[in-house]
Amino acid sequence: MTEIEIRRQVTCPYTRAKELLRDRLQPLAEAGTSIEQRLSIAVHDRDLGKAVAMQFAVAHDPMHFDEPWDISWEPEVGGVYPRFHGSLSIRATDTYENARLELRGSYEPPLGAIGKAFDSVLGKRIAEATGERFLDEIASAIEERHRAEEAAKPTGR
Repeated sequence: MTEIEIRRQVTCPYTRAKELLRDRLQPLAEAGTSIEQRLSIAVHDRDLGKAVAMQFAVAHDPMHFDEPWDISWEPEVGGVYPRFHGSLSIRATDTYENARLELRGSYEPPLGAIGKAFDSVLGKRIAEATGERFLDEIASAIEERHRAEEAAKPTGR
């Protein structure tokens, strides 16, 4: 198994970022079905993206502070892309203005020994870059919604 852990700062207060992530994922988790998501990574100006069937579920937080989400995906059509299982969560930071989006999980490189060799040389970096891009998309959506809400607030004139 290959483990990955990716973090991305989100310019949105922790409590609100957690709510916005819940707004986005709760309907998907309640539906109990997978959704198609295109995970992509550009290598030498080529998009090596792949459509995956992604599922979300509310995970358990023993501290009852954060609200982690189980996340898993597998390629919709077979091939050399691995299945992934992990967690997605918003974490508090030391400032009010920001939160941290985290993706943690693991996957088994496909194709046996050849896949493990590829993973050790390049595959893990591709997986991490793909995860970073996925977090960028989620973080951007949270930040855009937060900015729009802030702009819509009446000014104190």
